[in-house]
Amino acid sequence: MKKLLILVSIMCLPAILEAQTPSRFHIVVDYHYNLSLSERYMGESFTRSDGYRIHGNSLHLTALYNISNRVSAGAGLGLDRYEEPGYNTLPVFSTFRYRPIKSFLDTYLYTNLGYAIGHEQNLYAGWMWDAGIGYTKMFYRHFGLNFQFGYNFKSFRVPLNDIMQSNLRHSLSFGVGVVF
Repeated sequence: MKKLLILVSIMCLPAILEAQTPSRFHIVVDYHYNLSLSERYMGESFTRSDGYRIHGNSLHLTALYNISNRVSAGAGLGLDRYEEPGYNTLPVFSTFRYRPIKSFLDTYLYTNLGYAIGHEQNLYAGWMWDAGIGYTKMFYRHFGLNFQFGYNFKSFRVPLNDIMQSNLRHSLSFGVGVVF
């Protein structure tokens, strides 16, 4: 029995070592719920306290490269839907992550900066910016869970009487995702 246990341990050693060695390249699929705090729409300001149910949902696909143990950078593509009024956006963004505390390498600060490409009626164009704190727990070399909490800024280029106007939205963002 003891020999069998030693043999199984030796056979599993490469898989255990591989799982503990972090990969330099990851793909992340994240879902975010954006709880909107305020919006400037058509020249007027609206908040949740005014009775508006302003919120959004985002699905992002991000490619990340670990430059070092503390720094990661990458690019992503998303599909966002913001409610009341309804906006669909297709953001293309760059991302940067920094792990400031060596003993907590799974916790990081992040920022995303990008622009949503779009057409006036179906997809609205505009700038986006996210900043916050995240936590990634890797169970295997290419499988883990990702959690984020932060601030989400979104601008929308909306036509008003043949004039393009920027509407601005400020939100708290709660995200969960899978890392491959």
